[in-house]
Amino acid sequence: MDIDQHVRELLKAMGEGVYEKEHILAMSLLSAVAGESIFLLGPPGTAKSLVARRLKMIFKDGRAFEYLMSRFSTPDEIFGPVSISLLKSEDRYERVVDGFLPSATVVFLDEIWKAGPSIQNALLTAINERIYQNGRTTLQLPMKALIAASNELPAENEGLEALWDRFLVRMVSNCIQSENVFYKMIRQKNTKPKPIPEYLLITEAQYEEWQQKIEEVEITNEVCTVITHIRKNLKTEAKKEEVEEMDFYISDRRWKKCVHLLQASAFMNGRRCVDLTDIPILIHCLWNKSDIIPTIIDAVCASLTAPIDERIAKLGKAIDIELKNVRKGLATTNTTEPDEDNYVLINFFYFNVLKYHAGSTLFYKMDYSHVPSGQTCDGVIYYDDAKKSYIIHAIYTGELYDYKIKNTKEARRIKLSKCHGGIIIDNVPYAFQTKKANPEPTIFNIPGSPSPNLALAALNEIRNDLFTKLSNLQRQFNDYRNLFLSDDDMKIVSKYLAQCEKSLKEMEVKAQNASLLL
Repeated sequence: MDIDQHVRELLKAMGEGVYEKEHILAMSLLSAVAGESIFLLGPPGTAKSLVARRLKMIFKDGRAFEYLMSRFSTPDEIFGPVSISLLKSEDRYERVVDGFLPSATVVFLDEIWKAGPSIQNALLTAINERIYQNGRTTLQLPMKALIAASNELPAENEGLEALWDRFLVRMVSNCIQSENVFYKMIRQKNTKPKPIPEYLLITEAQYEEWQQKIEEVEITNEVCTVITHIRKNLKTEAKKEEVEEMDFYISDRRWKKCVHLLQASAFMNGRRCVDLTDIPILIHCLWNKSDIIPTIIDAVCASLTAPIDERIAKLGKAIDIELKNVRKGLATTNTTEPDEDNYVLINFFYFNVLKYHAGSTLFYKMDYSHVPSGQTCDGVIYYDDAKKSYIIHAIYTGELYDYKIKNTKEARRIKLSKCHGGIIIDNVPYAFQTKKANPEPTIFNIPGSPSPNLALAALNEIRNDLFTKLSNLQRQFNDYRNLFLSDDDMKIVSKYLAQCEKSLKEMEVKAQNASLLL
C-alpha cells in the first residue's frame, strides 16, 4: 500500500465518531511520525484527551499514559515511584517506570503548566531527546508523541518558556461550531471506537523505516525562498513598537524542526520533496500567543505568492515612472490633445472608459478640461444604479457636491491625470472609446520621453510568466489535496491566491493600457 493511501485510511479510522476534530487528529499523527510534540489550547470538554487515545490506537502494541497535572503533582506520579527494594538492597535510586511516562508510546498531560519545576526539567529532555535519566541509567523512551493540553497559555516570566518551546505544533481546540454536526454528536450512541485494522497499525520497524525516508525528502530552493519571506515578515512584525520581544521569536532549532515537519508531511503525502502545499502547516507552528495567530496566518500565506507579488510591485513602479515622465512631457510641450469630439458620448454627458477593471465605467465630459496634464487632481468614482455603470467625476473646486453622487453607492476617492487619448486613474491609464470603427489607440510619444517598450515587456512577462506561475500554484493546491490541510486552511490559502490573481489582472490592464497610451 502506498504511504499516502495508508495515512488516508488511518485518518479515516482515527476519526470514526469524532466531530470537527479531524484536523487535530491529522496534525497529531503528523507530529507523532515526525517525532514532535503537540499542544492543544482549549476549554474543558473539547475532546483533547480523546485525540491522545485515538493516536495511541494506531501503534501496534502501543501504550498510553494520561495524567491531569496540579500544583501538588510529584515526579513519582509521572515517572513512577522510587524502587524501595533496589534502594535497600543495592543502594540504587531508580524508579519503577513500567506503566508510567517512560514506558508509554503516547503521553497526554492535561493542565501542563501546573507542573512543578522538577517535573518540567525532566520533561525537557524527555520531549526533546526522548531520554529519561533514571538514577544512573539513561532510558531511551518509546514515546512517539507527547500531547499536552490547557485552557490557557503559559504565564510569562515564570520559567515556562523552555517547556513551551518544546511543543512544535500548537492547535486551538474549540467546541463544535456547526449545529448539524452538534446534533449528530448528541445523538451518537456511547459505543466504543472500532479497533484500527491490523494491516494499518504502525509497527516499530515501520516507524524506524519512515524516519529514514523522511530524512531523505528534498527541501527545494522554492521552499527555502518562501521560508525566507516568512522570516522577513516576522522580523518586520517584531520591530513594531507595541510588540513584545518574544512574540515573534523563532529559534534556529525551532525552524529546523519546522522544516523536518514539512518533510514528514511531504513523505506522508507520497512525495519525495517538500512543496508549497506543505507550507500552510507552519501556521500551527509559529505562534507564541493566541492574539498573533492572524498575523502568523498572513505571514505564512502571503509568502506563497510573495515572488509574484514583489514582481508585480516592481513592474507597477517602473510603469508609474514612465507615466510620470510622460505627464511632465505633456506639461512642457505644445502637443495638441486629441479632439474631444472624436470620443463617443454616452447619455450625452459621458465618455466611455475602456477596460476599467471594475466594469462599465463613464467619465463626466464637463470635468475633462479641469483634469491637469503632468499633475494629478482628486476625483471620485461611484456606482450609479440607474446607469448601471461606475461614474467618475473630477473634483476641481475642493468640494464634492451632493448632486454628483445622489442615488449611488460605493463612492471612493481616486487620483486623476490626463493622458493622450484617455485618462489616468490611480496611475493606470485608460483609453476613451472613439468614433472610429475598431479604434486603435494612438501610441503617443513625446520627444525625449521613454518608449513604450517597458510596458510591452511588462505585459509579456505578466501573460507568459507570472500568470503561468500563479496558475501552477493554484493547480498544486486544487489538484492534490494535502492530507494535513483542513478545509479552513484551504479557504485561507484560496483567499490569498485570489488576491494575487486580482493584483495580477489589474497590473495586466495597467501594462496593456500603458503600452498603448505612452
